[in-house]
Amino acid sequence: MINLMPVLNMFWKTFVEGNDEKRINSQTPPDSVEVVSDLQYIDDGKWQHQLDVYYPKNADKPLPVIIDIHGGGWMYGTKRINKYYNMVLASKGYTVFSINYHLVPDKDVGTQLQDCMFAFEWIKHHAKEYHGDLDELFVTGDSAGGFLAAFSTMLNNSEKLREVYSAVSPELNIRGVALTCPVCYMDTNDVVGLYTKQILGKDYKNKKYKGFVNLDEVLKYSSLPPVYLITCGGDMPARKVTFKAYEALEDAGVKCKLKYLPDKKLAHVFCITDPFSAVSQEVNNDMLKYWQENK
Repeated sequence: MINLMPVLNMFWKTFVEGNDEKRINSQTPPDSVEVVSDLQYIDDGKWQHQLDVYYPKNADKPLPVIIDIHGGGWMYGTKRINKYYNMVLASKGYTVFSINYHLVPDKDVGTQLQDCMFAFEWIKHHAKEYHGDLDELFVTGDSAGGFLAAFSTMLNNSEKLREVYSAVSPELNIRGVALTCPVCYMDTNDVVGLYTKQILGKDYKNKKYKGFVNLDEVLKYSSLPPVYLITCGGDMPARKVTFKAYEALEDAGVKCKLKYLPDKKLAHVFCITDPFSAVSQEVNNDMLKYWQENK
């Protein structure tokens, strides 16, 4: 396999990072949200092991909790790129935890899932300090973060999968999941697989988690609470795999809803990057409504 990681790194650094900074600097976040930044969920001083917390100012009662995992193709981004999305969710009466994790190629996908589970464990012990009520806990992620959100939830619910990924066991009661333009299949022979096989790396065949990176395979060993999936007509990277994930969830008996907006002007993870637009507010409000009606 030809190593394309330097080219992929250049793409994320040159094109995506600049656009994200431009987007963030042009948007105005709500002023009704308290922000607590850069808490260490592992006490090692690494930025990869930090999380942010968002909750409404003057919160005076326990709030339902959302854990958000950002996307970025497994190799780009931090919690910062989802900051305004998290603030919008928090403004609707939630405590939101947004987490960092190690990136490829410095670490592998297995380490990313281990990081997520350590963050879940930290949240289990600290949510109440930020008005969080873990009896109403939801997990969301976008793009590659959708993979991590779905798989983290399945690891939480399966001793077998935790063993495969050598992950801790937070044993949280996750009531719902939302996956925005998720890429939940990594070992494939389609166009997406050309990219994801680079992420898995040439040593993937020697990993303990070989054979456990596609949603339909992993669903054999775990369960998921109700899942809300989002994609759109302009979601070139993930539209087809989102539909594929929806079919796999239905086949496995998981309660789920697919929110598909056929408008081709809407881009990949549109409701994350611009949570203030009318269409994004409609979709994100429907996600929250779905969770509350099916928890």
